[in-house]
Amino acid sequence: MTAIYNELSFDTPLHARWAAFFDLAGWHWSACVARVDNWKPDFRVTFACGHSECSDSHTLLVSILDVADISGVKDHPALSHRYGVKGTSADAGALFGATPKATQWEMSHGAGGGLDDVVAWTPNAEQLWKEAKTLVHE
Repeated sequence: MTAIYNELSFDTPLHARWAAFFDLAGWHWSACVARVDNWKPDFRVTFACGHSECSDSHTLLVSILDVADISGVKDHPALSHRYGVKGTSADAGALFGATPKATQWEMSHGAGGGLDDVVAWTPNAEQLWKEAKTLVHE
């Protein structure tokens, strides 16, 4: 079932909602068209980072799955791209589920890095998620 956000058509309402969320959060996004090995990401997103040991931003290649809990899809190809995606400038592959709490990626950050999620990078993620829903037309 398609959905419309900002006069753009998306394959699913969840894809449209994530696009709206990215805009509300100030993340730059585009739809991905290129495959990475056996994986085709849905979005490329870039968000600001103010850490002194990082560049000004981080970039993820994101797959969207309509799941409430990503623990059951740990073998998804997106999560095999830790700390970079070969052949791209992305910092990691990421998996985004049905809410900001159902997100995960693993990237370098500062002098370290590790597992990350949308809630850690967007303090008002739940409020923005609610607002994003109102911007999507099914």
